[in-house]
Amino acid sequence: MAHPDDLWYAAKTTRVVYEPPRLLETFGETVVRYYLLSELLDEVGSVRIRQGRVMAERPRVITPHLLMSQALENFGDEARKYLETFLSSQENLRIIEYGLRFRKEDHSQETVQGNIGDIADQVAADAKRLTTDVAGVVIGVDDHWEVSLLQFISALVKRSIPHNARQMAGRGLLDLSSGVPNAVRAEIESDFRAAEGNLDLLRRLGDKLRSYGLFGDYEDRFFTLYRRAKG
Repeated sequence: MAHPDDLWYAAKTTRVVYEPPRLLETFGETVVRYYLLSELLDEVGSVRIRQGRVMAERPRVITPHLLMSQALENFGDEARKYLETFLSSQENLRIIEYGLRFRKEDHSQETVQGNIGDIADQVAADAKRLTTDVAGVVIGVDDHWEVSLLQFISALVKRSIPHNARQMAGRGLLDLSSGVPNAVRAEIESDFRAAEGNLDLLRRLGDKLRSYGLFGDYEDRFFTLYRRAKG
């Protein structure tokens, strides 16, 4: 297992050579292409180039209840109490969640010879020509390259949040309905329509409502559909 100092070093020495001008999509999935370069410490002048894709799901507005259940799954009572207190003090809090999936089947690598700075500049020049892609070029530490990839993706998410939030707000999705963002209500309504007559989808919907802390709001409607589906 890597020492925390090694991971810290990998994060701090990550350098983004080319940052994509495009941001993450607000209402759809985004394919983020990465080129990650690292020097091989045991081979002077050798540079490994890893490339692949990270899939960023459509940003979702979630409830604080779901955030707490996800974030504190492996934490103790004190951490849970702290987050509960913090969230309860944030009136009308809106939280945007970004689902990221690393597609290993799209990952490849090669080793080339040369100066890493010159190679990175060439790869960046090639990436700039991919005008239809969200692509970035990063220099990182070879042993902990995934830390560098996360640094790059985290920065892209941070840049995208204001843009995504503005677009959501423009459609009224961040407005509150009985204390819950409209985006969450719309998602649940869509799930109710899809689950009608389908027990498996209804059970998943029930789990989602509980995880959102909203089962009580929809309990009567849910059990009406459930009885109908059971026949």
